Amino acid sequence: MSSVEAAIDGELTVDELAARTGMTVRTLRFYASEGLLPPPQRRGRVAYYDARHRLRLDLIRTLQEHGYTLSAIQRVLARIPENATPAEYAVQSAVLTPWLPDQTEELDRAGLERRIGQRIEDEQVDYLVAVGALERHGDGMFRASPALLGHAAELMRLPVPQSVLRESAEIIDEHATAVADGLTDLFARAIWGPYQRGEIDHEQVVAILDRMRPLALQGLLGAFARAADAAAHRRLES
Repeated sequence: MSSVEAAIDGELTVDELAARTGMTVRTLRFYASEGLLPPPQRRGRVAYYDARHRLRLDLIRTLQEHGYTLSAIQRVLARIPENATPAEYAVQSAVLTPWLPDQTEELDRAGLERRIGQRIEDEQVDYLVAVGALERHGDGMFRASPALLGHAAELMRLPVPQSVLRESAEIIDEHATAVADGLTDLFARAIWGPYQRGEIDHEQVVAILDRMRPLALQGLLGAFARAADAAAHRRLES
């Protein structure tokens, strides 16, 4: 039986919940204070936590691993009813899973240079931030996507001015945003709307998302290759 199909039974104290989830009691209490967890059931002086709390904690951990900020996680959880089923959490997790299966990591400046394999100037850091390979995260710290960082670092080593790389990234980002917005609107109309109306179930939504992501990426790559060839031909013939 899968974790989606199986309900999580039993009640746990905060110490038991911490041991079961691998989190600290302090972290659990912080999440509760921030409204990320519903209040526990109290019997006497003891608070008990149940399936609702474990499901939320699983989703919180998944979103954190994918680089979501605390405020973003709060907005996600605010849309999920406290009595949501495991299937509903599975759908939320599938919708919010990044298209690139790549967990983020936190690096300081020295760690960033070790990851890239060279010393970098402030202008190069600004470039990596501008193209989305890095996100400034606290004083002197960065949140990085290893795959995107590796790609941007390879581009940075080319004998091309930083201004050209930055302008190229801006062009790609502008058009990628338009494609992503269009696909998101289509998903909302064709998939999410019917799911919320009960016309399709959670398993269908998860299956559609699992297949849609790689197919959309392949389609986008193919479309760009065809467009680039056509643009080159037009340039030569003009």
